[in-house]
Amino acid sequence: MASRRAQVLIGCGVLALACTKTTSTPTPVQGPPATVTSTVPGQQPGAPVPNRRIPPSRDSLAKLRANYVAQIMQQIAGHENDPAEQVFKNVQVLKGITAAQLVHTMDKQYGAALSWNCTNCHRLANQGNWASDTSADKKRARFMQQMMNEINTVQLPKLYPRDTPAVTCATCHRGYNEPPNADYLIPERGKPGGLPLPPGRGGPPRGPGH
Repeated sequence: MASRRAQVLIGCGVLALACTKTTSTPTPVQGPPATVTSTVPGQQPGAPVPNRRIPPSRDSLAKLRANYVAQIMQQIAGHENDPAEQVFKNVQVLKGITAAQLVHTMDKQYGAALSWNCTNCHRLANQGNWASDTSADKKRARFMQQMMNEINTVQLPKLYPRDTPAVTCATCHRGYNEPPNADYLIPERGKPGGLPLPPGRGGPPRGPGH
C-alpha cells in the first residue's frame, strides 16, 4: 500500500513538472539587410528603388528635342509669328502667343524643366499627330500650366505689387519629373554647385569702424 502511494506521489510530481515547464521559442533568423541602392536626390538614403530603365541623359534629351523643334519649325515656316492656336490644332491653354513661342516653350520650359522628350506628352508625334490627347501626362501638363498662370497673375501680385516675380516649371521640378522634396537642397551661394554671390549694392565695401 505504501509503495503504491509512493508511486502515485511520484507520478503527480512528474506531471506537475511537465505542466510548469515552459517551451522556449526559437529566435527567428534575421535575413540579410536590404541592399542600399538609392542615389536619387531627395530620397532617403537606403530607400529601396524598383528596377527601372535608366533614363537618357539631359544632353541626349536636349538633342532629341532639338530634332523635333527643327522639324516643326520647318513645317510652320512662314507662320512662326501667327497665333499658336491658329497654326496648331488642339491648343487649349497656351493661347495668345506665337507659334514659334509655343514650340520653344515646350522645349525650354517643359522639356528642360522635367528632363523629358517631346514624346512623353505627344505619344503619337512620330506619326505626325501632335494634337492627340491619348497621354494623361499631356492633360496633367495643361493643369500644371493653368496652376502656374494662377500663381503668376493672381497670387504673386498680391505679395509683390511692384516688380512681381514669376515662377516657371523649373521653379519646382529642378530638372526632374517628380519635384525633389525638401531634403534635396542645392549648395549654398558662392560654393561649388551653388548660385553665385549676389552683387554688391553700390559703393566700396565698408571697412572696420564704418
